[in-house]
Amino acid sequence: MKLNAKLLAIIGKRFPAIYDVIPRGPQGWLSHVALNPQPLPPGHLGAAVAAEFIRSAWLADRSALDLKQVFDDLDDWCPTRPKKLKLPPWLGPVPEPEPHPEWLVEFHLGFAARVAVSVSEFGDTSLGQSLNKAIDRSLGVIETANL
Repeated sequence: MKLNAKLLAIIGKRFPAIYDVIPRGPQGWLSHVALNPQPLPPGHLGAAVAAEFIRSAWLADRSALDLKQVFDDLDDWCPTRPKKLKLPPWLGPVPEPEPHPEWLVEFHLGFAARVAVSVSEFGDTSLGQSLNKAIDRSLGVIETANL
């Protein structure tokens, strides 16, 4: 059954509580962030950067291009200390300065978790090996930060 806006307006005039049930506004968590343009928490930011990295690596692999350029971008997007973070412009503002000492660790945990979910889909292909290399890079940062 498809409801149109006019019918919902009539029902809403009689029973205003119906507006609490009807979904409206952004539906995804990234859409919610667009309404409140603050820096993402480090884990979510790492996951968003990982999604962009996976998309770029997949496109490069499907286009038979070298993944070296994607990894060069990864050095900017997902830095190790003391390098400054440079995000793709569509991911929002960069937090300045680091809000707490564990920021970089949480960022890399979010990144590694998102990439680890995708690695199982690609198996032992060249793209899967590249994603494993990116996970190892983030785990190395986490290990050195905890020492």
